[in-house]
Amino acid sequence: MKFHWCRCFYRARSRPQRRRRALWMISLALLAFLMYYNQQALSQLSYNGDAGDFNIQPNEAVGRQPKTFDQERLAEAAPKHKDKRSDEDDDDKSDLRPDLAPATLHFLWCGRRHFEFRHYMAMKRADKLIRPDKIFFHYEALPQVDQEGYFLWFNRTLADVDNILLRPLNYSHCPREGAERYILILDLLERFGGIYIPEDAVLVDFPVHLRSSALVTGVEAKSPTEFQDGLIAGRKKPTTAEELLIVLSLGRQEHSGIQPCGSIDHYNLEEEGDCICVKIQKPLFPADIWDSRTPFATLARVAAYGYSEPRLEHSMRNPIPRIAHYVCIDCEVKFITFLSMRSSVNVAGLNKVYLHGVREPTGKWWEKLRQDSRFVYVHREYPETLYDRAILTPQLAVGIMRVSILLKYGGIYCDDNVLWTRKIPEEYFGYSAVASPDWHLYGSWPDSVNHAVLMAKKNAQYLLKLRGVLHKYRHNQYWFNDHFMAYKIVETHPEIIKLDRHLQVKCLNHNCHPTWQPNYKSGLTQNRPGGHFDWQNDTMSVHWTDTFPELDLDMVKYTSGMIVDVSRHILHTSGIVIQELR
Repeated sequence: MKFHWCRCFYRARSRPQRRRRALWMISLALLAFLMYYNQQALSQLSYNGDAGDFNIQPNEAVGRQPKTFDQERLAEAAPKHKDKRSDEDDDDKSDLRPDLAPATLHFLWCGRRHFEFRHYMAMKRADKLIRPDKIFFHYEALPQVDQEGYFLWFNRTLADVDNILLRPLNYSHCPREGAERYILILDLLERFGGIYIPEDAVLVDFPVHLRSSALVTGVEAKSPTEFQDGLIAGRKKPTTAEELLIVLSLGRQEHSGIQPCGSIDHYNLEEEGDCICVKIQKPLFPADIWDSRTPFATLARVAAYGYSEPRLEHSMRNPIPRIAHYVCIDCEVKFITFLSMRSSVNVAGLNKVYLHGVREPTGKWWEKLRQDSRFVYVHREYPETLYDRAILTPQLAVGIMRVSILLKYGGIYCDDNVLWTRKIPEEYFGYSAVASPDWHLYGSWPDSVNHAVLMAKKNAQYLLKLRGVLHKYRHNQYWFNDHFMAYKIVETHPEIIKLDRHLQVKCLNHNCHPTWQPNYKSGLTQNRPGGHFDWQNDTMSVHWTDTFPELDLDMVKYTSGMIVDVSRHILHTSGIVIQELR
């Protein structure tokens, strides 16, 4: 027997009954439609769940790796006709959505302390990765500069990142840890919106979908007073420590994949790839990441310099000229200078030696040198610069002339007391510039540069930057600029100069300082003896700065010691019989 809906409807005896039955039928139809729609929505959510929840596109979370600046530039330079993606699939447009938190970063700086290299990396990486409209630097007191002038990383950050806004905190207390710190952070986020990043944490990645919710947090409460630091993006402001724990737990519940910032060891060993940021909890210097092959060193190089692999400019197409340059002010050539110039040609393997001076060289040792066409005098005017004549010392004048000569001609500058002990390897002539560290210990400076031997190509970038340092900081002591501010160039641009610890060994008062040995540094007024080294194999030159007693021919003839052996080696290689030398 067939069932007829119309018969059921018309069996109602009165109009009100028919209305009620019609309403029930419409309700049942709507319910069936809602059940069908809900089933379709659940199917769609199930598909999107494979890629991750919360507005993340399919495959957006797969294979996340730190992208280097080089990769970003290559992506931007790729031919547009090869890009078949639609506008909706373009990663560069993924943050053009109305439901995102503001593209604003917040760094909280509490206490009176130094702004270190790790803080520089944190801010530079965040700016490059997120590309925010603003970066608020909320501070209790601006970063301090140490008396020795090393901690200039905050100035460097302001120069490299142009959208930083300095904002003094209008709070009575700026806690560096505990619940009160995160209450303060969430208060700032409620006022301005955006993202909080720990000041010593380097981002590994920051997917855009993290900005789409009311609260995203990587902070984890270990106890009511102990927290593991991480990212925060949201506007839920608590007023007590108990409310803070609830708010943070809600954020963790909604985004369980966001972990607190990991340690360096954790990031180096992790295999899951769940670390979104790395917290650097101890001092770090640029030299610590230059040559290391660990995952963190790779990330740090991307953050600081924009490339992942260790890089050093090298090309033999336009090598450093095989010529030596010496500079003199009084131009009286002494015996040690005679040995130095001879060693440049006969030991180091250079083709020619140019002596640049403000007057004609004098002395019997120059008379012996000038008989050989490989030794040439070049007149050079005394430098006239922005320096006041009162502070234009002979050492400063030589430093200015050294840079200008190498910029113009290229080659190898040598102090007149540098004695070469080995031939310069062929590969060294392919570097843009080569120098060696010095042995002075000064404040927090991790190292310094010794320019007694400086190899460089014509117009090398290191020379241009060194000239800029000498002019910009001309009111500093020259020794500080020449040794320490020059090292700051190496820290910020390690690819433009090779800093080789075996290029030379500096000796003062018979105490030599091999900079490849542990604990080689000593104070400016100290001269602690360094360890033993083999001058024939461990170094290419000896920088002999002893003036008492002064190295002379009689010492080489009748005494012994390392410097005597080096001198005899130079004379023997030059074909000079010591006993016949007068």
